[in-house]
Amino acid sequence: MGKGDHVFNNVVAKLTKAFDEGLSEYFGATRRKLRGAKGSDLAVNSVMREDWMRRNMPRTWEALDHFKRHPELVTLRERLQTSEYQGGDVNNDTYSKRSEEFRQAVASFFWKLARHESHVDGSALLSDVRSVRRTFLHMTAAAEDPGAAQRLLDEYKDKPRERAKLEADISLVRGSLEWAWGRCDYLFRMAVQEHLPL
Repeated sequence: MGKGDHVFNNVVAKLTKAFDEGLSEYFGATRRKLRGAKGSDLAVNSVMREDWMRRNMPRTWEALDHFKRHPELVTLRERLQTSEYQGGDVNNDTYSKRSEEFRQAVASFFWKLARHESHVDGSALLSDVRSVRRTFLHMTAAAEDPGAAQRLLDEYKDKPRERAKLEADISLVRGSLEWAWGRCDYLFRMAVQEHLPL
């Protein structure tokens, strides 16, 4: 058997990686001293970056950490994979395109955040938050690899109890992916809100 063919691509990793890369670029672009740390140091050191965010942007850090630890989006979703790799790119063209659009929207958000250091009205970045939320929603909608769910269910066609549990798990993950766009919106709104007084 080859590597498992995931039913759902890893949207959690896409979000957390895009956020961390954007935050790194933000610290690299800002010229201010940021509460006990230099932006240049935070830009290159992920451990320092996470520690700084935990202390200075606690609600943003908690929202991001929630994505990393959410049981349906992380543990359960990772268990849902078929036993055989069917060939081809499991990150299909649509998902790859949507993922790149999301990454670009996050990068744009942080680029603008770094250039609005003196603004006092967080609404100036609301359109950028909406863009991140919209592209995240599109990415999650394309997160399921075509045919993988059916291949997985077919493996249990002679085991009705296990198949019913599997269907319930798939429904939980799909529901969580639909719910996650609201948490994504909250994450980036909180980043703006907690950024203003820094």
